[in-house]
Amino acid sequence: MNQLSLLTVIISFLVCTNCWSQKTDFELVKKGVDHIYNFDFKRSDAIIARLESINSKSPTPDLMKALQIYWKYYPVQNHEDQLEAYHDYLERSYLKSIEIMERQQNNWEALFLAMASQGLLAESYSESGRSFKAVGAAKKAYRFVKQGIEKLNQFDEFYVSTGLYNYYREYYPDAYPIYKPFMSFFMKGDRKLGIRQLEIAEKKASIAHVIARYYLSYIYLRYEYIPVKALEQGKALHYEYPGNHLFTAIYCESLIINQKYKQATHLSRKLQKNPNPFYKVYGELFMGIIQENEHQDYKNAERLYRSTLDFVDTYDMNQPHLEALAYLGLGRIYQHKNDPKARGFFRESLDKAYTKSLKSEAKRYLN
Repeated sequence: MNQLSLLTVIISFLVCTNCWSQKTDFELVKKGVDHIYNFDFKRSDAIIARLESINSKSPTPDLMKALQIYWKYYPVQNHEDQLEAYHDYLERSYLKSIEIMERQQNNWEALFLAMASQGLLAESYSESGRSFKAVGAAKKAYRFVKQGIEKLNQFDEFYVSTGLYNYYREYYPDAYPIYKPFMSFFMKGDRKLGIRQLEIAEKKASIAHVIARYYLSYIYLRYEYIPVKALEQGKALHYEYPGNHLFTAIYCESLIINQKYKQATHLSRKLQKNPNPFYKVYGELFMGIIQENEHQDYKNAERLYRSTLDFVDTYDMNQPHLEALAYLGLGRIYQHKNDPKARGFFRESLDKAYTKSLKSEAKRYLN
């Protein structure tokens, strides 16, 4: 679970019931996106091919291909060949959307897909450290976001993009000061209003409710730290898409912060068995927390925390939150042993943490 950014506000617009003139097209897209979310790529491939046969000039299949690559090869940043294909499909979708908009200015499907392609490109550039390219893509998407804000009361799906914009416009520059100089290009947001709008979208949006849940789960898990609400969103994601390993990790983390260790054990073991190290690392960490807090098995917990850090180092993962949790756990274990090394682990945790809740906990142990 990479850190979320303002630049991902666009994902939610891939599907919108008000955007497709043909009900059949909408149903196909809905099924295809559901299969992608649930990691059923054979079925999503078939639906994408059918959509292409219906309309080869539509930007939708290219965007769906990009999203399929994103999930199938997660994290796509670690697969250079797939990353190039991912960017190519996003660019194709964007150019096709612009062609449609040049002919039909009020074509909402094209607007949404142009917004989505540039938003996902911005996210990808941001995660790979290409800040200027990320801002350039975000600025392209931003003009479409503004149109969505103006139409908020007409389409429920707009609550997702507007809510994400309002929240992350204020959160992002505080968390990542490097972007502060660029924020003057964007109108101000409102974090509380953003959360309310996402909650509306989670209840009312046709398919973008999945994205609303996805972001609300992160917001409640890490940024606002409201465990009960995080669990509600995480559970809904997991039960709707049990095949999605990232959603499984979100649900498992939400169980753990609610101290529901017995329920989290099965999911943690499932993640540990995942062949993808970027999911397996969650299982190692969560089992470490369970061993420490549920069983007081400090020896095994220490082994699992160290294994978590080894995974992050070996596979060059950008997972500071997981590192912060692992170092915090090691600090507690060494403090329990009255070992002075504990303070070093707490300092490492504080250095890696980017959420207020983790920083506060590390500082409390250091004081």
